[in-house]
Amino acid sequence: MFLNTPLVSVCIPAYRSEKYIRETIDCLLKQTYQNLEIIVIIDGAEDDTENILKSIADHRLKYLLQSNKGAAAARNTAYKLSKGEFIKFMDADDLINPECIELQLQKLGDNQDCIVSAKWGRFYTADRSDFKLAPEKIYKDLRGIDWLINSLIYSGANMMQPGIFLIPRAIIEKAGLWNEALSLIDDFEYMVRIISGSEKVYFCEGAVLMYRSGLSGNLSGEKSALHMNSAYQSLTLGIERILEVQNDTSSRLACANIYQKWAYQFYPDHLELCNKTEEKIKKLGGSDINLGGGDLFILLSKIIGWKSAKKLKMFFGRV
Repeated sequence: MFLNTPLVSVCIPAYRSEKYIRETIDCLLKQTYQNLEIIVIIDGAEDDTENILKSIADHRLKYLLQSNKGAAAARNTAYKLSKGEFIKFMDADDLINPECIELQLQKLGDNQDCIVSAKWGRFYTADRSDFKLAPEKIYKDLRGIDWLINSLIYSGANMMQPGIFLIPRAIIEKAGLWNEALSLIDDFEYMVRIISGSEKVYFCEGAVLMYRSGLSGNLSGEKSALHMNSAYQSLTLGIERILEVQNDTSSRLACANIYQKWAYQFYPDHLELCNKTEEKIKKLGGSDINLGGGDLFILLSKIIGWKSAKKLKMFFGRV
């Protein structure tokens, strides 16, 4: 039992979460750090999530039902209700290891102008037997802006899932709330604000986020025009923020690389977004990332361009 310790608020948006919400709540109630409040905002009553939460007898768990407004709005509601000195935003289907919050607090210490990160990995099966930690070049202590540049420059992609981080309330008050106009990759724009506004990102070796993947209907898998426009807006806002803080050769290359990664996602179904993204890449000086795929895809990309190579990949199923 911990005495005279800061309150940590865990803010969770829940939408059609009945299959996973109990496991997520259980992993939080079993944390070695006990001075928590867990605030779940049910974003529209469409399943049994409320009854599941009602059945959990622990004073640290609080929940509220609101009309469906999206994950960002639910996170904002949870944050407004929270009282903790430290905040962790988590999704309703993800998990953290039992020591995560305790170790992150120890790592952060009294540094109210810094945040602390963790390792992360994916799992697809219910028993998590396929869980695998993701390799990252940013598993180290870095200045906030350096964390962003280093995480983007190598592959144009990085993991900014908010459950990785423990954030002092003072930093959130400075950065502001989630952008409720965004849906797909809203966490990119938000976490860029949080991280770029942090003096340092500390890396906590023993803290782990377990990211549940492969869910049908998951927002991260949406490809509709509405969601793809959200992705473009989130990218643009986040990149504008990065370049406000640091606009040098490395920063521009990092920003061009993440734009290139998404140009690949936009093509060919969202040509207007792809074209706008390519214009951004040109203004930033060009990208140098490898878009991935097999050796044949890489070779074809060099010969006929990545767009033609992707069309062949889509036609034949793999290249």
